[in-house]
Amino acid sequence: MDWHALSPLFLPLIAVAVLLRRAMRDQKPKRVRFTRLWLFPAILLLVTIPSVLHGPQSGILASIAWLIAMVLGGLIGWYRVHTLEFALDAESGKVTARATQLGALLIVGLIVLRYGADYLIKKSDDGESLVFATDALLLFSTATFVARSVHTWIRARALVIAHRAAPPLADKSSTGQGPGSVSV
Repeated sequence: MDWHALSPLFLPLIAVAVLLRRAMRDQKPKRVRFTRLWLFPAILLLVTIPSVLHGPQSGILASIAWLIAMVLGGLIGWYRVHTLEFALDAESGKVTARATQLGALLIVGLIVLRYGADYLIKKSDDGESLVFATDALLLFSTATFVARSVHTWIRARALVIAHRAAPPLADKSSTGQGPGSVSV
């Protein structure tokens, strides 16, 4: 067995194992921070746009591949938010999101897809097509994060708006229940 040829796969296999282990356990909710939601997608856009614009001149096929990569990335990012469970603390008005097992499995699938695409790209003898393919993967991942942030903002913001529009909660003595949380 050629361990040297398999060595680039060790780190992704470890990552997949950790994600699968994490997927099988219950995830803790994390607070949705509206002010930080845009930070990582903005950084990705600041890196992606110049990278694609300063690469070799793309033809019509490369442009179509980039468009398809962006659309697929956007769809997966949008869908990824549907795998999250959102909750609103009725007292504080803070929104939290909790990953589900489906979301973790989606990430594992994307890792496998990425390394499969990397393997196919490296088998290609054409260096220019390698640049176009890596640009497509970069556009795909950027679109995924941008769509995920936009959709997270939409869903979390809807909870906050609904919370502000709802009448104040009655006290424990009149309803028999204390303040709780609202989930989506």
